[in-house]
Amino acid sequence: MVATSGDADLMRIEAARSTRLARPADLPSVVGTLVEAFDQDPVWSWAFPDPEARAAQHAAVFRMTVTHAIANDAVWLTSDCGAVVTAFGPGVNEMSDADAKRFPTVLDDLLGDHADEVNGLFERFEHARPVDTPHLYVSMLGTRGQARGHGIGMALLAHVVKQADAQGIGTYLESSNGANDQRYVSAGFSVHGSIPVAPGRPAVNTMWRDPARR
Repeated sequence: MVATSGDADLMRIEAARSTRLARPADLPSVVGTLVEAFDQDPVWSWAFPDPEARAAQHAAVFRMTVTHAIANDAVWLTSDCGAVVTAFGPGVNEMSDADAKRFPTVLDDLLGDHADEVNGLFERFEHARPVDTPHLYVSMLGTRGQARGHGIGMALLAHVVKQADAQGIGTYLESSNGANDQRYVSAGFSVHGSIPVAPGRPAVNTMWRDPARR
């Protein structure tokens, strides 16, 4: 069945009405949405190349970030976790200090010889973030398969960006899939920089959005 434009509008309206902060009980559903959303992502599938092990590996990594994000009111979701976004305010890291410290060991256990390359990429992500300008950091935005193509993910992003606007700060993200760059541009973002991934792989564009004027 193909959704009509009217169906898509209704889905976006319902998503806007149902948007809320995630609670600790939402952790499994949020992680499940991100696992599904990033399974074929160009960067995340390169980082975790074994298709048989990828879902479990992604879940182990995402759980570390999402647990910390929920504790810091940094996860927003739509009904049934159709779309989720992790968005960290100024001064809040992606992981707890304890998890950040053990993260390289987790990658070693999951990826073996490939871990150094992946950890190097994550370090480049971290170093690329603006240092001197307070901002909202959208680290992950994911939509489940049945919810894709209806604008729900971008509607959720728009809701989160309003939080940054209310604080008078910008919004920063990394576009791990170049196919989404134009969507972010349409949402008011512009290319901020780029991060090399690996030889022969497309670089990741970083995106920035200034706060809307009141």
